[in-house]
Amino acid sequence: MKGDFEQAISNNEITAYLKGEGDYFTPEEFNMGYHNEMINFMGMMGYLKKQEHPYQELVKYFRLYLSSLKEDPLDAWSLFNNIGCYYYLRKKNRFFLTENEDLMDELTAEEKKKIGVLCRYLRDNFDKVPGSAQMFPIEKQMKIEIKYGCPYNLLTF
Repeated sequence: MKGDFEQAISNNEITAYLKGEGDYFTPEEFNMGYHNEMINFMGMMGYLKKQEHPYQELVKYFRLYLSSLKEDPLDAWSLFNNIGCYYYLRKKNRFFLTENEDLMDELTAEEKKKIGVLCRYLRDNFDKVPGSAQMFPIEKQMKIEIKYGCPYNLLTF
């Protein structure tokens, strides 16, 4: 990754950053051509923790990102992974996240509905995600996300 979160803010590229597009692509550790959302998410959190109201800014940027997503395998996959990053870091008490605050609780009913639509789309179209044949089945990945602390069944939003 060449670009950092501060650059993404300056260039109005928050969505590209969270999707791992262009300068914001971070290859996963085994270099199989996948974007590593965790590295970018942690970069965002590292920047936000230095801000006056980091949690509120996280919600604002996540909403901006969510509003840009469409029914597309890569968008749905990106969303699923970014939500997983949030819950993983929250469960591990990383950065400024606490168990008393939950990003999903901050979203409107319409925003949650969009998450549900995209997660169901991902479940039904997982075979269209590049490299999905080498990954755990999506059902297993969804169970792992719950293990990381996501208290919601994202398919039912």
